[in-house]
Amino acid sequence: MTAEEMEYIIGKTNDRIIVPKGFVTDFASIPQPLWSFGLTPHGQYSRAAVIHDFLYWAQGCTKEQADRLMVVAMKESNVGSFDETVIYDGLYIGGKPAWNANAAERKAGLPRIVPAKYLKPPNPNVKWAEYRQELVKAGVKDPEFETRPSYCKYGDSTTVP
Repeated sequence: MTAEEMEYIIGKTNDRIIVPKGFVTDFASIPQPLWSFGLTPHGQYSRAAVIHDFLYWAQGCTKEQADRLMVVAMKESNVGSFDETVIYDGLYIGGKPAWNANAAERKAGLPRIVPAKYLKPPNPNVKWAEYRQELVKAGVKDPEFETRPSYCKYGDSTTVP
């Protein structure tokens, strides 16, 4: 979960992606067999992965734009070209189920942004799925997300603008 708002200014533009405080992320969803090659959920690409998770959740851009924006963010995070290529290829091949699952969860009203007053659950050992249900019972809803934000256009390529 993000401890504070995360701002990503794209290249040399004035456009920014804001990941809200309290956004729940799993960082990079890299299959465990690839961990022995140095690709783990946490790496130089972690910031890009959080941004990408948010883009997959908000779905203001297309899946393809979100995937390419992750590449742009990885380039700006000095991720090596091997990692960048493998991660992008993984998203291209296997990202659709996550995209669809996020759409279904949002449609079901499941929140993924935890409001400030709920950032510290009473039970520190509660699992996310359980706590999420508690949030739903408490009436917590995600904010409305912008439809087709201006930054999506930078996901039409993998070049840092």
